[in-house]
This record gives sequence, C-alpha cells and structure tokens, in this order.
Amino acid sequence: MTVKKMEAKDELAAKKRDALDELYNEIVARTDSQRRLNSLRNIYDTLRHLLSVKSNATSVAAIARAVASLGFTAPKAQSIRNVEGKDFRDLITAYTALIDGGKSSEPSNDEKLVGGIDDLQVAAQVRWILNENRSLKRRLDLLHEAFQKLEPLKLLSAVPSNNEAGSEAEFFGFTKMEIDAVREFQANLSDIQCVIDETSGALLYRGNLEVAPPGFGQALVKLTEKSTS
Repeated sequence: MTVKKMEAKDELAAKKRDALDELYNEIVARTDSQRRLNSLRNIYDTLRHLLSVKSNATSVAAIARAVASLGFTAPKAQSIRNVEGKDFRDLITAYTALIDGGKSSEPSNDEKLVGGIDDLQVAAQVRWILNENRSLKRRLDLLHEAFQKLEPLKLLSAVPSNNEAGSEAEFFGFTKMEIDAVREFQANLSDIQCVIDETSGALLYRGNLEVAPPGFGQALVKLTEKSTS
C-alpha cells in the first residue's frame, strides 16, 4: 500500500465515517495508480466541500466545475462520465444520498439560490451576504420591538392654555390655503400608500419605510386643529 493510501485511511479513521467515507476508503484500498489516487482525493475533497457549504450541485458538469474552482486539475467531466469513471460516479452517488438524507424539509429560497451557483467563491460570497442580511433584519426587528414598548408621545392640545399663550405664535403665518393643503394631504395618505404610525407619529410608506420622522403626525394634527379653534 502506498504512503498516500495510508494517509487517506488514517485521516478517515480519525473522524466519524459516513457512507461517502466508507466508499472512498474502499476505492482507495483497491487502487494502485498514484495518478488515480490523486483524482479520487480531488473529487472526494470537492464533494466534502460541497457538503460543508450545503450546495445542491449533483450533476457531473456542476461537480466537475466545482473540482476546477477549487484548483484541482482532475478529474474532468469527461473522465467522470467515461467507463473508467465509475468510481467517481459512485462517490457522487454516495454524496447525493447524503444530501437527500440531510434534507428535513424543502430547501429555502436562499438555499436554492446558493445551491444553483456553480462558482464556489461566488456561492460563498452570496451565502455571506444572505446571512448578513438576516442578521441585520433580526437587529431591526429587535429595535422595532423595543421602540413599540416606549410610551406613546403625548399629543399636545392645539388650543393653548393661559400659561401656554406664548406658543400660539408658533402657528402665526400659515395661510388658509396652506392649512387646507395639509388637510388634503392627510386625507389622501392612503392613496399614496402612506400611514401615520399611531405610536410615534412617523410617516410610513407601505407600512415600513419611514419617510418622515416621529412627531410628524402630531405636528399635522396640531396645525389643523389650531386652524379650527
């Protein structure tokens, strides 16, 4: 048995084996050609990598591209397909069985997207971006949840009390046309897919995109109420 064979067996013995390991070890044990052993090792390492990134690649062409993308020169797609490539195909079959056995449910759209990318570097970058996006969404959800727990802003009366008479000057200078325009804007919010958040007074587009900050709704109400007092 060559040194390469012994190294391969020792590596597999050091970890828990699955069907792919068992088959690879059996094939290595009956292979004498060093060139063949190198190709077997290359495709085995590639299949292990595909499993680690949860790729859905199963076709000969896709796996051959994955072999090349990892920097291996063999085996090529044609070598996998020809008569002498049965061992390669058997390893792919064992790898495919591991993929199918590890699926507890229908893969998510993100998994389908990444699995359909043959270039492993691009697939890894896309997976990182998707994970980062999920992380940011979780943070946003937590911030929104914390914000919802805040006390609602107290809506000040549009009609000032005696000790607030000085604040009346804030409303001076608005014409009837300007105030009517504000009222019309309020009445048409639904037409432009906008809504005033009841808690904060922020103006939201389609319920989630903030286009005016908290307090905006209260300001509109105070202005229009003042004009009728």
